[in-house]
Amino acid sequence: MPHARIDMHRTLEPKMADISAAILRGMVTGFEMPADDLFQIFRLHEPGELVYSPTFPNQQRDDIVFIELVASKGYSDDQKQAAMSAIVDEVSALDIRRDNLLLVINEVGQNSTWYAPEPV
Repeated sequence: MPHARIDMHRTLEPKMADISAAILRGMVTGFEMPADDLFQIFRLHEPGELVYSPTFPNQQRDDIVFIELVASKGYSDDQKQAAMSAIVDEVSALDIRRDNLLLVINEVGQNSTWYAPEPV
């Protein structure tokens, strides 16, 4: 059950639903997970609240979209790379520059637990 945390400037808010769908498509493709496994957190920021290098590592950024994936251990390196590549492909198709995307995967241990209450 990977989920995504997305930090971006408020100017991208009109594209938020499309970005959400693009990230999900990339995760479904790369992690081979169900399409209804949708858990995302968007945090919108004003100018100056996101601090980043416009050139590291070998990028030419004029903006930044931080995409942090949180996933349980167990995905192979190939799956993680496939997910990140697919997300970049999907999001950049929305006229968001590839250089403006910064992705990271944080893995949580096998003993991590999640709780979903029983339906009433």
